[in-house]
Amino acid sequence: MKIHDIIINIIKDSRGQDTLEATMSWDNNGQSMSASASAPSGKSTGSHEAFVLEPAKAQGMFASIKQDVLAKEFADQKEFDEFLITLDGTENKSRLGGNLILVLSLAFAHIKAQQEGKELFRYIRDISGLEIVGTRMVRYPIFNVINGGAHANNKLDFQEFQVIPMVESFAEALRIGKEFYEKLGEAIRQKFGAENVTLGDEAGYSAPFESNEEAIALMKSVIAANNYPLRIGLDVAATGFFQDGGYMVEGKRISAQELLGMHYDLIFRYNILSLEDPFEEEAFGDFKTLYTRINQGNLDAMLITDDLTTTNHTRLERAITEQVGNTILIKLNQIGSLTETLRVIRMAYSNNWKVVVSHRSGETMDDFIADLAVAVGAWGLKSGAPGKPERLVKYDRVIAIEEMIKQGK
Repeated sequence: MKIHDIIINIIKDSRGQDTLEATMSWDNNGQSMSASASAPSGKSTGSHEAFVLEPAKAQGMFASIKQDVLAKEFADQKEFDEFLITLDGTENKSRLGGNLILVLSLAFAHIKAQQEGKELFRYIRDISGLEIVGTRMVRYPIFNVINGGAHANNKLDFQEFQVIPMVESFAEALRIGKEFYEKLGEAIRQKFGAENVTLGDEAGYSAPFESNEEAIALMKSVIAANNYPLRIGLDVAATGFFQDGGYMVEGKRISAQELLGMHYDLIFRYNILSLEDPFEEEAFGDFKTLYTRINQGNLDAMLITDDLTTTNHTRLERAITEQVGNTILIKLNQIGSLTETLRVIRMAYSNNWKVVVSHRSGETMDDFIADLAVAVGAWGLKSGAPGKPERLVKYDRVIAIEEMIKQGK
């Protein structure tokens, strides 16, 4: 495929920060066609993520390689992505920037899907190297309904307090999620006063809770009062409160062993379905100990790695070898290209790990991750609370795909 032109623009993400957007065009028998892709940004980031180049510098860097890209004809996605990675030539994409490589990779996926006459999710599935049974879609949306940690200005140490609808239809799951979100908002405003309730970075509620468990207990009470088919998930994001070998939780320094006990207790008492990043990003041993205890206790809980693995095949390989969990969070911008992301997903599946595809706290209206989640048959799609356009657009895209599949398209 020959690319006709590429334009790199700077746009604002949902936090009002600069990020990149690539618009790529190609010639379809004399008709110009184009597609765009934008890069999200994370406020809470793991140290092993691909380097993010300041957007204005990324624009300048792209100007220096643009003609190299336009001069070449690319047979497929892998060749395009590997060409960019070779041009960069660094381990963490610090020359071109993982964000620049990503928007180019995703824009290329869009135009290649156009060239092949396919919906994006079908194109991704075809190049994924995965054997997805039937028309399996992403199974569950994961709604971050209360924000804490780096995503909100409150006392909560844990970063995300989530609900997961345990129903078959994604559209029904979204309906339940929206209804719960409204009822939870009413309960929080009644408890704290409307003037003390705001929204965090991912559209979840932020309020003056005194403890992590207080937020979980309120969620459980709303679920029980309305008999919702919901289970609770937590993104602890423990790297954010790891200091000098210990963890600062609710104003007190505790050990990894004490934090482990706290996690196990919460899982047991609140029937927690998923626990993400319960320890800091290098604590492979603590992850393993908790995962072993979960299995020994026959608890129905997923232990998710994010900062520990950063959508990186080398980190995931170690996590699998050391048996530290059973689910990986997939974030495209952690690694920087579609090809590398699919490699990590293949590795996860071949070792019986589940996959959850995720947004970032600084998002755009780009819905690429919805197509990715469907394409790889992910266990979950995490896109924040069902309360802001940049979050809803991802969930709505899954529903649109669900309709296409039902109609045999």
